[in-house]
Order: sequence, then C-alpha cells, then structure tokens
Amino acid sequence: MPWPRMLRKYARLINRIGIRLAGHLAIADLEHVGRKSGTVYHTPVRAFRVGNTVVIALNFGRESDWYQNIATAGTCRMRLGKQSLTLGAPKLVPVKEGTAGMPWVFGFLLKNVVRTIDCVQLPILDMSPVAMTRRRRP
Repeated sequence: MPWPRMLRKYARLINRIGIRLAGHLAIADLEHVGRKSGTVYHTPVRAFRVGNTVVIALNFGRESDWYQNIATAGTCRMRLGKQSLTLGAPKLVPVKEGTAGMPWVFGFLLKNVVRTIDCVQLPILDMSPVAMTRRRRP
C-alpha cells in the first residue's frame, strides 16, 4: 500500500528540506514540467543509478504528481550525486524488479516497511557533471 496521501499537506516542507539534501544519501533533485501548468518543479526523490537507468520508488503510488508529469512529458532532468542527467520515458516495474540493483537495505525497506508496489525506471539519455557553486551567507 502506498504512503497515505494525507502526508501531502506536509509536502512543501519535506520538499524544501529534501532539495537541500540533494546530492547526498541517494537523494536526487528531480526537475519536471507540470502537465497542466507548464511550470518547472523540483521534487526530492530517493533515486538509484542501475547501469544506464535510474530507478525511483513510487512511495505515494502512480497518482504522484511528479510521476504523472514525467509520464506525460516523456522526459525529465535530475541531479543525482555530482551528475546532471537527462532522462527518457518512464517505465513502470514491480518493486521486486525495481529494487534489484539497489543496496539491499533500501530494497528491504521499500518492500517490507513502506510496502511500495511500483518503481519507475528511467533511461539515461545524457549526463554531465554538476557545476559546483558555493552559497554565500548574507
């Protein structure tokens, strides 16, 4: 069963914290375009690179806005670690198949604790290093 949708009201706070952690702990910054608004969004996701693909668990199910947006667009961008990736059309796979290339602890948690049903596999179309910038404090 996917995580409860009621957690959605905390999404903005979670996203702000998650985006700051992007590049660490397998947290990625997923950049996608709204299917209705055309607005560019940044969503923190737990992503794993497996060969020439990136795998993301659908913890909130197929109704997740970010998933619907990339499924409609057929492409998205992601900052994963020190790489900027352009990703192709998403492919839904069962969690057992999706977690095959992940570290075992994440696969175990997704299957047995979070009880995720599906994962998304995204082919890597292009990659480049992320330009490292320092944030200045006011």
